[in-house]
Amino acid sequence: MKRWLAAFAIATSLFAPVAHANDALEAKVRAYIPVFSLAKVCDITINDATSDDHRDMLEAVKSDPNADKLAYRVHYETQTAYIKARDGGQRVAFCKDFIAANSQYAKARFTAVVENHMSDVSTSVQKAIAHNVCGTPPVKLSKADWKPYAFIKKMLQTEQKLAKDNAETNGWNVTEETAAVTEQFCAAVKTR
Repeated sequence: MKRWLAAFAIATSLFAPVAHANDALEAKVRAYIPVFSLAKVCDITINDATSDDHRDMLEAVKSDPNADKLAYRVHYETQTAYIKARDGGQRVAFCKDFIAANSQYAKARFTAVVENHMSDVSTSVQKAIAHNVCGTPPVKLSKADWKPYAFIKKMLQTEQKLAKDNAETNGWNVTEETAAVTEQFCAAVKTR
């Protein structure tokens, strides 16, 4: 399988340094613009520190024409790489690789949602979900744990249905899209 992230990393590294751009600002443009450019299409949740830093970077870019040109070029190359991956049937792999490479700035939206919900439930619910969805060893649930368990299980089913509907609407591979949701879910569960 062709790994689109490598092509993306090469494409962004080929940019010649912008003439006399502020080095710190240039580094932020190269780091943040791709993350924000792909946030919607790769379903990414961006952490608060990155969002704040991005706002500050955008203000600085407005007053630096070289950085502004670089921001435009990085955004364009990012979108081009995504479109090539999507049109080549590699959307899920591209987004998965991109999220992994930029995990210090963002994570898959559904992973963030699951992590948030998992912090509110008992360990036995977490283990039961991990067993039933992700294939870890079984655990017995108490009567009180069934309601939160059912809620989290329903949340996964809803997200998988949404992924299936989006895939069908956009002509993407339904199996890949729903498997990606399950993988994001299990990644969140296993970090507990």
